[in-house]
Amino acid sequence: MKIRVLLTNLLMLTLLSYGAWAQQSPQTMRASYQTVSAYVRDIPALSKMDNIISARGYEHVAPPKRRGKNTFVPGKGLPAAGDPLAQRQFDYNKRSANQRTAAVTEVANFDAHLGTVLNDPTGAIGPNHYVYAFNSGFGILDRNGNVLVPEASLGTLFPGETLGDPVVLYDQFANRFIIMQFSNTPNGILIAVCKGADPVNDGWHTYRFNTGAFPDYEKMSIWHDGYYITANKSSGSASTSEVVYALERDKMLTGASAQMIGFPLPGISTNGFYSPGGLNALGTTLPPSNVKHQVIYMQDDSWSGVSQDHLKIWETTVDWANTSNSSITLKQQLNTASFDGVFNGGSFNNLSEPGGGRKIDAIQATMMYMTNYRRFGTHNSVVLNFVVDVNGNDGLAGIRWYELRQSADGQPWTIYQEGTYTDPDGYNAFCGSIAMDKQGNIGMGYTVVSSSKHLSIRYTGRMAGDALNVMTSPAATAVDGDARSNRSDGRYGDYAQITLDPTDDLTFWHIGEYMKSPSNSVRRSRVVAFRLGTAVPDNQAPSTPTNLAASNVAATSVTLSWTASTDNIGVTAYDIYNGGSVVASAAGSATSFNVTGLSPNTAYAFSIRAKDAAGNQSAASNTVNVTTPNASGCTGGITSFPYSEGFESNFGAWTQNTGDDLNWTRDANGTPSNNTGPGSASEGSFYIFVEASGNGTGYPNKSAIITSPCFDLSALTQATFSFQYHMFGAADMGTIALEASADNGLTWTSIWNQSGNQGNQWNSVDVDLAAYVGGSVQLRFNRVTGGTWQADIAIDDVKLTSGSGSGGNCSPSGNLTLTIVLDNYPEETSWQVTNAGGTVVASNSYSTANPDGSTVTETISGLANGDYTFTINDSFGDGICCAYGNGSYSLTDAGNGTIVSGGDFNSSESTAFCLGSRSAGATRIQTQVLDEGVDVTLFPNPANTVLNIDTKGATIDKVQVFSMYGRALEIGNKDSQAQMRTTGNSNSFNTSNLPAGVYFVRITSNGQTITKRFVVKR
Repeated sequence: MKIRVLLTNLLMLTLLSYGAWAQQSPQTMRASYQTVSAYVRDIPALSKMDNIISARGYEHVAPPKRRGKNTFVPGKGLPAAGDPLAQRQFDYNKRSANQRTAAVTEVANFDAHLGTVLNDPTGAIGPNHYVYAFNSGFGILDRNGNVLVPEASLGTLFPGETLGDPVVLYDQFANRFIIMQFSNTPNGILIAVCKGADPVNDGWHTYRFNTGAFPDYEKMSIWHDGYYITANKSSGSASTSEVVYALERDKMLTGASAQMIGFPLPGISTNGFYSPGGLNALGTTLPPSNVKHQVIYMQDDSWSGVSQDHLKIWETTVDWANTSNSSITLKQQLNTASFDGVFNGGSFNNLSEPGGGRKIDAIQATMMYMTNYRRFGTHNSVVLNFVVDVNGNDGLAGIRWYELRQSADGQPWTIYQEGTYTDPDGYNAFCGSIAMDKQGNIGMGYTVVSSSKHLSIRYTGRMAGDALNVMTSPAATAVDGDARSNRSDGRYGDYAQITLDPTDDLTFWHIGEYMKSPSNSVRRSRVVAFRLGTAVPDNQAPSTPTNLAASNVAATSVTLSWTASTDNIGVTAYDIYNGGSVVASAAGSATSFNVTGLSPNTAYAFSIRAKDAAGNQSAASNTVNVTTPNASGCTGGITSFPYSEGFESNFGAWTQNTGDDLNWTRDANGTPSNNTGPGSASEGSFYIFVEASGNGTGYPNKSAIITSPCFDLSALTQATFSFQYHMFGAADMGTIALEASADNGLTWTSIWNQSGNQGNQWNSVDVDLAAYVGGSVQLRFNRVTGGTWQADIAIDDVKLTSGSGSGGNCSPSGNLTLTIVLDNYPEETSWQVTNAGGTVVASNSYSTANPDGSTVTETISGLANGDYTFTINDSFGDGICCAYGNGSYSLTDAGNGTIVSGGDFNSSESTAFCLGSRSAGATRIQTQVLDEGVDVTLFPNPANTVLNIDTKGATIDKVQVFSMYGRALEIGNKDSQAQMRTTGNSNSFNTSNLPAGVYFVRITSNGQTITKRFVVKR
């Protein structure tokens, strides 16, 4: 009897505070931290990556995490004899299934991750994908659990960053997936925002925000003015230092640099480890712009400084225009029914599992993920949960859950219902995740364990009209475990997560961790999807969107705007039509959309239709007719030629691309890596190169783009772009391409490219710009690394001239310098210079007296003005690079720089050049005579698919074709790039397989040789 009286008195004392709320005396503090994203990176679509980094090998034993038990005051706090709300659920659990008012229907059930280390699962459902994460990686499935992207390391999205604790969200208001993890190099938060609705085929923008102290156990939520993050950070100073962060969501959705604001939590009490929850918006429309974001945290009267169990609520004020104006206010204290949130003296050794030994961590003092917010016509609701000690002696864990209500925006919150959920089979229930569907039904997934039950996943819920304060659905099993945890410290998945299906806003998708044999995949995450009760049919279509208008009409894009539709449940999207075809889809909250990917000079007829989650579609809006203009080239820039850039003073007018992976770097000596890159510049002191070091950072498949200024070629009839490149390293060193754009960067066309090791020397390239004269053009070097660090490619001595040969006009002096680095067989090397009549005017050869690999320098002087051909020979036929030594050569003129350089050829290679004065636009390689009175003609030149050679009756003994950088191309067989067809004295090449660019053809007849230049144009 005395026990009964004591319990009755305790219950009466508890009920005096049940449902009460206290308006907290406002405590407002300014934001304590403001910063901007340390970087924004452009990550390509996962489907387009040649090498997704596997998650295997990146699993962590445990990422940095809370340690050291929570503190409390022994003997302090209520309840003293068990949870006062648990009996309601005990009683309801005794009902048979047919006596319960809520039923659940399972929709999907499958495993996500299988592994051996701490899982910490999170995941979110989208219209077509389920994206999940675990401590070392992430994966993408379809809605049936089929793999779309195999499990990938977090380093795939965040190069070099694999620390863990990833969190996945689906922002239904923007139709984007988001993945977040923390970092300690330096301490900060990393966030990847998908560029579109498809996480497989759309790329990602990734962000780093530095935080100072380590942001442990981070949780993320969505609001109209930002993405909000809470963290177990700076526990001893949480009331004065930043522990809540707001990130500039609008900027992050566009890939722009974004700001971050940090806030303290004034008036908070903590007992060591702690984890508040930020409100996460559910539904189809964001909260209005005047509704401020709020943060909630439990306060246990067992802790020092807390006299009453309650919930604290803070409200943020964010000013992105002037972040220093931002602030946070302790808005409200909600007194609750008594709860005991402390287990085993605050340690993490709490819940027994079969077999004894170290116990499982109950994850105490934590607002479990997520704290969800939903708007209704008559009120706003928030649902949340955390673990509590049900029987007062740490013998049974249950879940304290709440629905808070707000009668209108800005009004105080009240406790509409609160309950302590206990599993009907008497197992410990913990690690819950709770949400509310569009009809007000509540779904909750959770974990069970006991000395007779291995870690398993279950789910339950209640209908909106059911008796308050209890979960009325029978507990359903998602999956039963059959193995012990493989950790000796009791660590269990700190996260579980439930999200709402955006296609109906009714289906709950929960992910949690359980244990299942065999031992090599014991730690698993399970995904289960379920609905509560029978959905009320939604047969009402949204209203018709009106006032559709077009603006900002460009060659490939247009902005559409309209007046929003309304719907009885909510608009989920707007489909954008061109005629009868859907060309794009905008979020349900949008009233404008930028349509891209259009064609220049094309007529379009746009209309839009609104739709809802049930698939109901509105009638079409008014039609807007748009004709895109022709694409125009770049303007301004370089108008005077010749133009040259040696990168001696910064990058000149060249600009780094912001959407690639790596930057180009200026250097004056050798690059940092051994056996790759040049030792010095080709011209002057400086050159630019791309550093390829660092697996996942510099390679593989990392791009670096640098773009030229605009070249105005409107006054020219001929133009040549020339440069020196150095491409020495491993065989799999990747590629470099020269690309051109005539439409101000909208589209780019490759006009020259090279791949693989080209030897340890600077190589010359001439590219004919005949296709762009009369207009304007931009050029860019696009470097993509291969599969190794030994891959530093460099560029130097860039020129654009008004002639059709390298450097435009002839070299002004007759003083030439030939430098040869001999290979390991110097006796095979010789060279000669011949004049226009074929007479040798300078030559030399070498012998075994020249040391292997030695350098010889020849001065060629006294040459008269005119046309010449330089030829270098190797008697064995393997050139001087790279099979037997890294030989090279370069022929330079003091007044006009490098004429030619190389080393990788077969028996010989020839280069035609001229000395003296010649008008701009003169052709370096002139028609030469094989026999007296017999000319060789190439036509058509430029060629497209066929090049013809007419020798006017002279017999041709041999024909060789060389690329613009001196590499011989095989001809005459079906596999060659250029195939030769001979008819009498006429010959033709199939050039359809040759890339656009400049080539040389060398023709031998009766012991005489002629080299002529031709162009392939696309």
